[in-house]
Amino acid sequence: MRATSPCLLLVWSIGGAGLCGCDPPFPVQPTGAVHAAAPVQILTEPEAGAPAVLDLISSAHASLWMEMYLLTDGPAIAALVGRAAAGCDVRVILEPAPYEDAGANQPAFDQLAAAGVDVRWSTARFTYTHAKTFGVDHARLVVLTLNLTAAGLSGNREYVALDDDPTDVAAAEAMFVADQQGAVTGVPGGRLVTSPESSRPTALALIAGAETSLALETEELTDGQIVGALVAALGRGVAVTLVWPGPASDGGAPFTALTGAGAVVRSATAPPIHGKVIVVDDRALYVGSANLTPTSLDDNREIGLLLNQSATAAAVGGTVAADAAGGS
Repeated sequence: MRATSPCLLLVWSIGGAGLCGCDPPFPVQPTGAVHAAAPVQILTEPEAGAPAVLDLISSAHASLWMEMYLLTDGPAIAALVGRAAAGCDVRVILEPAPYEDAGANQPAFDQLAAAGVDVRWSTARFTYTHAKTFGVDHARLVVLTLNLTAAGLSGNREYVALDDDPTDVAAAEAMFVADQQGAVTGVPGGRLVTSPESSRPTALALIAGAETSLALETEELTDGQIVGALVAALGRGVAVTLVWPGPASDGGAPFTALTGAGAVVRSATAPPIHGKVIVVDDRALYVGSANLTPTSLDDNREIGLLLNQSATAAAVGGTVAADAAGGS
């Protein structure tokens, strides 16, 4: 079993034009291109409930292509089997050895294979395939912070992004095909942010571009470059709120450094924090699978979205603030 904990990070180029003409200039694309994309809807868990995700799987008619770090939930596996039985083109890439739970995905692999699903273990190109995403009918991309586990579907603080933009869908499908084959990919198109291609530069630029506030939720924060960027943001007067799952007594050096620099750092367990979001000035948002760790940013397969949607960013920022208020 690989002994490195899964992790990630993000950064963007500064000075891109706002999406949909509704926001002031802000970095929106790792490549610097302007992408006038369709708005993305964000569902918040556990409030939306497990059916919100399971119904998305069951909605597939022509195709369902999934890349998943952990797949252990019985109803989720049954939904995939049901789509295959209905004649849907179901393809699944699974992580072969999740951190400290090396055999967790074997039962799902066996059930899917027996049902005729094109299920494959991810290649050794990545330390972990930590992505949590699927495409429906070549028309919708679903990017999750949650794994398809009981805790992910019914207990944790998680986020689900529904993206119907054709550019984003095509970019995700191209990456899926490459990952099936173990091929090397370049920086993705559309609003996708991925590790190892673009997560670190995107996250650093995102933090550097903050003018008034940063609100973050993450399961892990160990990356020194990210911590330094957050401390620098605090130094220029940006209010930083960071919520993580804790325990509060075991924050370690990164959390101590941020607290000492003036950040609001909270451990929250009701619900437990597993979502990964960075909200900038209540006008832009990263949501995806990446933790703020060197492994996640540089070595894993991670998939997220960079969104320039002020109303959505403000809503997610409000959730982070509420979680912080309930934390310790």
